[in-house]
This record gives sequence, C-alpha cells and structure tokens, in this order.
Amino acid sequence: MIALLLLVVSCRKTEGEGGTASIQGRVQVKVCGADTTKPYATYMAHEEDVYIVYGDEDSYGDVQKTHYDGGYQFNFLRKGDYTLYAYSDMYGGQASGEKTPVKCKVHIAKNGDKVEAPLLTIYKSVDNYEGTATIKGRLFAYDWNAELTHLKDSFYVKNEYVYIARQMDAYYFERVRTYYDGSFVFPFLPIGKYEVYAYGRDISGQDPQDKVPAIKYVEITENAQIQDIGRLEIIK
Repeated sequence: MIALLLLVVSCRKTEGEGGTASIQGRVQVKVCGADTTKPYATYMAHEEDVYIVYGDEDSYGDVQKTHYDGGYQFNFLRKGDYTLYAYSDMYGGQASGEKTPVKCKVHIAKNGDKVEAPLLTIYKSVDNYEGTATIKGRLFAYDWNAELTHLKDSFYVKNEYVYIARQMDAYYFERVRTYYDGSFVFPFLPIGKYEVYAYGRDISGQDPQDKVPAIKYVEITENAQIQDIGRLEIIK
C-alpha cells in the first residue's frame, strides 16, 4: 500500500513545462515622479522582463521579454497554479528606492488551455520630466514589394505612432500619432538627450514581429529650443 502511494505521488505531474497550455498577458508602464497617483505618461511596456514561477517554487522557472505592444506569452505549460511578475521602480503609492516585483496569480485548469493573465502595471521613476523645448519632425515611409525588388510608393505617413525616449532608458515616456501630413511634435521637454523613433518593416527577417524601430538621436541643449529632425524614414 505504501509503495503504491509513493508510485502515485512520484507520477503526479506538477506545474511547469511539458504540457500543452499557455499563458499570455500584457505589461503596462506608468512614468511617475514620487507620487504614482499622478503619472506623466502611460504606455505598454517594450522589452520588459516578465517572470513565471511554477506552483509554490521559491525561484522563477522562465523569463520572457515583452513585445512592442506590451504582450508576452509562456507556452508548453502543464495545468496548475502559476505566479507572474515584473519589476517596478515603485509600488503602493510611494517610491521604494529599489526594484519591487508586481505579481499576479494564474490557474490553468486543463491541458490545452490558453489563459489570459491580469494586466501587470509597473512604475518607472523619473526626475525633471517637464521643460520648455520641442522636438518635431515628419514620418516618411517607403512601400516595397515583398521581395524588396520594387519600390511601389513613398509617402508621408498619417495616424502612425512616433515614440520618444531618453537616451540610455529602456522605455519611451510618450508617444503621439502623426497628423495628416506625417508631422509630429513633442513639446515641454527638458534639456537632455533623446531618441525619437517609429516602427517599420524588418527587412532582415530576424524579428518575429516583423517590426524594427527607425531611430533618430536628438539633443536639447537649452530651454525653449526647437529641434526639427526632418524626415524619420521607415519601410512599410
């Protein structure tokens, strides 16, 4: 009887890889000062690490980076309970001074399930966020055929997102849609170095999302400065 019980326990499949279920979700970022109730900007996280813990294990079992839309996915999981988390600069309304994990719980009831995890919201702490300078430009696209042998058209792009980040940061703090003529404007910027970018087609074929950023580097050196970066060019 004891031997049979031990056999049953040893054959029981616990949480982890080796199954047919999956968990997917998204991570949202809020850029704040010391007070998280007044965010400067909110956006979906890009290239943010998301960790998964199998059952009640003490350490994480896998980690994935979010895509440009904040999405992530863990595949080939067995049924059971899982914990997902991402690290935040601050949590609970006050700056913590160190990274804090923001967690959510997910249960997979049966094999083959595709479970949607709750939204994870993390915070990024910034100082000196607002200023008086401006960066502007226009988004321009080249429309090639699939084989990249024939340029079908080229045009200024309307209603497309353009992003701005501080150089050396791993996230953007604002994004705007282009106007009908492809123009975009980022006002109220402090002195500093910035990256302005938009996503276009990946002609190398290496990115699974077929999206890569076209980036221009800009420096604001004085208050009230207006930096016109001209055309920001992408491939459609």
